[in-house]
Amino acid sequence: MAGESLYRLKLGIRRLLPERLKPALRLTRLAMEPVPPSAPQIPQAQLEGCQLLTDRIEMLRRLPKGGEVAEIGTYKGDFARAILDIMAPARLHLADITFSLCRADVLADPRVERHEGLSVPFLQSCTDASFDMIYVDADHGYDAVRADVAAAAPKVKPGGLLIFNDFARIIRPGFGVLGVHQAVCEFALASGWPVAYFCLEGEALYDIALRRPE
Repeated sequence: MAGESLYRLKLGIRRLLPERLKPALRLTRLAMEPVPPSAPQIPQAQLEGCQLLTDRIEMLRRLPKGGEVAEIGTYKGDFARAILDIMAPARLHLADITFSLCRADVLADPRVERHEGLSVPFLQSCTDASFDMIYVDADHGYDAVRADVAAAAPKVKPGGLLIFNDFARIIRPGFGVLGVHQAVCEFALASGWPVAYFCLEGEALYDIALRRPE
């Protein structure tokens, strides 16, 4: 509880900061995080059916239309707009600590439901096996991604997708630590969920989609 209270306090401070200062704060915060251990390998058997795609937009084109979808961390809402336009979900749940920067057209869409606050409590409040896709693009720290994975995985329907943005391991002086790669590889190894899609990206901040076994 003490850890969650401290996290809420930090989020409150970040909300009050001018937008021009938030990128510098994020880099400072990441730079102070401990370096995660080396990521385990995802077994080859879980990669056999994976499709390599040019980008995450191509992935959206291949996913079933309709259904229940969630995006955890939406920022300005540009990818949420793509989800709405391409996947045409029956309902899109957006979870973020603030929607102050999100596109007005996304927030006004009748299919969108906003959930402002921490991602883990929102996910824990959802019904198990209720989402066709959950797209995770929130706090990229190792511990935060692990918490999102643990909360999100039970909420995905059998055959549904759990997708992660910025699947990268970055440990760079002056930039900090991204723990997405580490946390996702650990989950894939432990769960046995196969990799369905791997999406390329110009800055090597790839997307990876895991499919919950039927």
